[in-house]
Amino acid sequence: MNTTAEILEQFVLEARECLEAIGQRLLDIERSPDNPALLNDLFRSVHTLKGNCGLFEFGALEHVVHAGEDVLDQVRAGRLVYSSAMADALFAAMDHSAELIDAIASQGRLPDGAMARSETLAADLRVFLGAPRQAARPAPAALAATAAPAAAALPDWAAALAPDWHRPDHVLLRYQPEPQCFFKGEDPWQLVRATPGLVALKVLPPADWGPVEDFDCYRSQLGFLALSSAPEAYVMEHYRYVPEQCEVVTLAAPDPVRTLGEPHHALLAQRLAQLWSDQIALLQRHATAGTVAAAQQVLAQLLTVRQGLASADATEAAALADAAAQLPPEDAPQATLAAWARQHHPLGAAPAEQPARGMATPPALADDTTSERGGHKVLKVAQDKVDRLMDLIGEMVVAKNALPYLAQRAEAHFSQRELAREIKNQYAVINRIAEDMQHAIMQVRMLPVGTVFQRFGRLVRDISKRLGKEVQLIIEGEDTEADKNVIESLADPLIHILRNSLDHGIETPDVRLAAGKPAHGTLRVSARQDGDRVVLDIRDDGAGVDTARVRAKAVERGLIPADRAEALSDAEAVQLVFLPGFSTADNISDLSGRGVGMDVVRSAVERVNGTVQLSSVRGQGTTLTLTLPLSMAVTHVMMIRSAGCRFGVPMDLIVETVRVPADEIHRFKQAQTVVLRGRIVPLRPLNELLGMDEPARLNAEGEHAVLVLRWGGEPIGLIVDDFDGTSDIILRPLEGVLGGMTGFAGSALMGDGSVLMILNPKELL
Repeated sequence: MNTTAEILEQFVLEARECLEAIGQRLLDIERSPDNPALLNDLFRSVHTLKGNCGLFEFGALEHVVHAGEDVLDQVRAGRLVYSSAMADALFAAMDHSAELIDAIASQGRLPDGAMARSETLAADLRVFLGAPRQAARPAPAALAATAAPAAAALPDWAAALAPDWHRPDHVLLRYQPEPQCFFKGEDPWQLVRATPGLVALKVLPPADWGPVEDFDCYRSQLGFLALSSAPEAYVMEHYRYVPEQCEVVTLAAPDPVRTLGEPHHALLAQRLAQLWSDQIALLQRHATAGTVAAAQQVLAQLLTVRQGLASADATEAAALADAAAQLPPEDAPQATLAAWARQHHPLGAAPAEQPARGMATPPALADDTTSERGGHKVLKVAQDKVDRLMDLIGEMVVAKNALPYLAQRAEAHFSQRELAREIKNQYAVINRIAEDMQHAIMQVRMLPVGTVFQRFGRLVRDISKRLGKEVQLIIEGEDTEADKNVIESLADPLIHILRNSLDHGIETPDVRLAAGKPAHGTLRVSARQDGDRVVLDIRDDGAGVDTARVRAKAVERGLIPADRAEALSDAEAVQLVFLPGFSTADNISDLSGRGVGMDVVRSAVERVNGTVQLSSVRGQGTTLTLTLPLSMAVTHVMMIRSAGCRFGVPMDLIVETVRVPADEIHRFKQAQTVVLRGRIVPLRPLNELLGMDEPARLNAEGEHAVLVLRWGGEPIGLIVDDFDGTSDIILRPLEGVLGGMTGFAGSALMGDGSVLMILNPKELL
């Protein structure tokens, strides 16, 4: 990857982090609008995002973010009151910014027409600052294509200027900085002095300075008029951070019959020198960023402009062509580019290179690629590199599992007992190291569940508004960690659950008040670690599940017979919502009614070896509990034998292993049960579930081996032939013609070279 691509990738990464922080802070401030710490934190994130945009000349993105920054600056200063309408406008602006960032990540540039939408959203934000809604300003290319206004069409401020200001083919600019511009790091005087092609400059004092005792030296009160010989697009580029504070007029092109007031060659030379200076300054910025291709495009545009001036001096044109030909190659390092820019600067040496106003120094150019966070150095590593480490440790687990088989062969086949003992000793050492490495790498892959939770605030806010409900979201245990693959698998199931709670669970304010509840409902999402599992609870204080309606809908949709539905208890009837195609919604909407809700949740959770439990109390609310493994990288399995074959069962599904005398198994028709510790446990022969026509074997004492599993919150026993120890395996999903097999979670390569089929008891049962 070249340097430019690396910097762009870093920009996208940091921009997305900024947008996530901005979204969370907007929600926090909506709940606590008077908290100055939250406002300052939000303003810093927006300001950082705006500054980083300038590095790559993403004008549409800068424009909308800058408008948001201005609004937040006024809120922070106490001149504006944060409101729900303002939050909606800011959210819309940040959503648009996220779309632009996605386009940059996928295409390396902004999409066509991005500026129009940005200007509309920026105008919506500036309404809060007292600005009128204005039509979007045409793009610079469109401006250049339109005819320049006649003298009679000039605005009053331009028409009132002295005749020597009305120079054909020049640009008039009126710039009125905001009173609080100094607090945003802006320097209006320096900005206007650096206007491209500046020919004349006039300072506009205020009509009334006010009483002397009220004079505030930190408040900008001056305006500026500028005359520029540069094209309007260059001027607007220079003032791109403050377009709403500027008014630009391009004067009519000169009549071919008329002559200029100044000698033609002198004016041409002045314009050429200014253009060359501007382009070299822009080149320096591209050189710092490593965007050589953009620098070459800049000079190509300059040459085109230069060649269009009919009276150009041939010597000057040749000099420009020579300079363009000396551009360094695209893969040149930044140091070479910066040296080139200094060498070709009009003054012979450029001033010290500094980021443009509001621009952050690109992190990729820093000497130290680490950052300090919480007193510890943090090194950013690509995710695929960590995944590769996990694959390697998985292969090591398989390799070290071969050592016990090697020791067994050394002793049984070659009568090398001492060698077998040495191999076992070395296996113990390698096993300890492999386990430590596995644990360390798993810690690198661990992520807090808060990375998923942080998107719920916006989701709950938007959906509750659409439904006319008042909902308070409470999140607990955000720091609970789990493997990144488990975390990523949580997103869709949790969104389904939250949408169901908001749509079907929590009532509207009038219904809640009539039931004696607070007008606003509460949705609580909590996470905790329980041993080697992560437990998530999603609770609402809504109406609960109407079990009578659930029964009726299940029967109506043909999902269960009517007599069986009536025989179900309320706790059992609640579980009907997990049936495929079940829905209680009468009308299809974008929120519900399509029958793809809770069954999708259960499938997604079980796909990562997790479980879902649902409980509900009518009128009080509903609780969903998701139990998930901490990691999916290495699976610990119990190996069993049945019908002469060896299978594996994930240990997190096993409650215990027992041996049950055959005469203690009770049979009623086709059902078999056994009493274990005072509880009746149903039994199912594994051979029967797998379609093997072979009875389960007894051991020498007339006992059956029973694997007791946790299934739907209740124990159930699998009758197998024998137990065959435990092992750590790397679970591989079944593919190809085996991909459609039910009852199997996947396969694993064992240390002796054999393939172990891993059962999925939930599908079998």
